[in-house]
Amino acid sequence: MGSRVEDLLESLGDAEVFFLEYSRIRSNNKAIFIIEGKDDPKFYTSKISTIFGDLWDAVSVGGKSKVLELRSLIRTHPSYKGDKVFFLIDRDFDAKILEADVYTTPTYSIENLYCDSATIRNLVIGECGLSNYKVSRRIDIINYITQEYERLQKAFHQNKRIVTANTVFLYVRKEMCARKISLDKVFKVDVKFASGNLVVKLSRKSEYISSRLAEKERFKDFLAKSPQLRETLSSPKMLFRGKQEILFLREFVKLLKEDGALSKDVFTQFGYKLKLENPSMADHVLSSLAQYVRPPDCLTDFLSRSKGMAFVNA
Repeated sequence: MGSRVEDLLESLGDAEVFFLEYSRIRSNNKAIFIIEGKDDPKFYTSKISTIFGDLWDAVSVGGKSKVLELRSLIRTHPSYKGDKVFFLIDRDFDAKILEADVYTTPTYSIENLYCDSATIRNLVIGECGLSNYKVSRRIDIINYITQEYERLQKAFHQNKRIVTANTVFLYVRKEMCARKISLDKVFKVDVKFASGNLVVKLSRKSEYISSRLAEKERFKDFLAKSPQLRETLSSPKMLFRGKQEILFLREFVKLLKEDGALSKDVFTQFGYKLKLENPSMADHVLSSLAQYVRPPDCLTDFLSRSKGMAFVNA
């Protein structure tokens, strides 16, 4: 019997498999959230619970296209189309989807939300002992660290390699979309701080190398005419690819360790021994910092409206 079930599952596409899982967990008493990636619940869980309490469940399906495919299956099913189910996706380089049951991040991805300077401010208060009112010049130290983050983040966004990477990423997504190229096969971006200075390395990967010459003229035209490129370059914190943004955040958090460059600067200027209570935070940044990320107003509004849609007549 087990092998027959396994054979059936193997014959189905991803969306159909997740549809079966949805059929198993759907409920009249709970809202269901369909989420993109395996790491996304680390951000969404506390935000959903604040609005819904325990009256919800979630399924991660491994990609934006799979979320939307599953939505289509559910919303066209005669018995499921009215279910209390909502869909959470990243904007990426796409337009926002204007459906009442779909939430699109205002940024490229969830990772960009982590990278707001307010997250760093909350982090150093919560994890570096700076909630203690007895610390001399506590507010000055918090402001100094936050301003250093903003200064370095600005330098990161102005870095020619980061600008190049995001320009090419956008081109691949908009002008070469039919090939469904993984952006990780275009460039590899490495971000480090050496003696407190930002170092960015950009490695060309197989898809860039194989397509560069063939796409040269179209790419030049894209640079000259794309309004979306101008929008993206004017709002890097919001619209640059989140995977690289989180690399910058991770490396900055390392500067806050007891022997980190920023910790040493704080001691020199303020006489305060700054250190993370959890030195390994940078290794698990999506989990460790989720509690310090301020949810955007549009997410809070979406969840509040969704609760009304789900339970107003319950």
